[in-house]
Amino acid sequence: MYLEAVMKCDKDNTPYRVYLNNELVTERYFALDEKTLSNNLQLNVTPSDEYDVRIESLTDVPVELIDYFVSEKKSSEQIAMGR
Repeated sequence: MYLEAVMKCDKDNTPYRVYLNNELVTERYFALDEKTLSNNLQLNVTPSDEYDVRIESLTDVPVELIDYFVSEKKSSEQIAMGR
């Protein structure tokens, strides 16, 4: 199973953490420049009835979780990036 979380932030280089089911899975920076293909988080996850995805900004600039979805196959973007 693959989980993809879509996030939004209005400022470049904003640090944030992503939690999945209350477990820290990554800490990274939000990028707005054209060199970045996507700020969407893409994870290979074990099947579950539900997932709790939470974003924590490490500054006063909000990083918002817009939506997330789970699929059985990698997204075309993941395949293009060799993941």
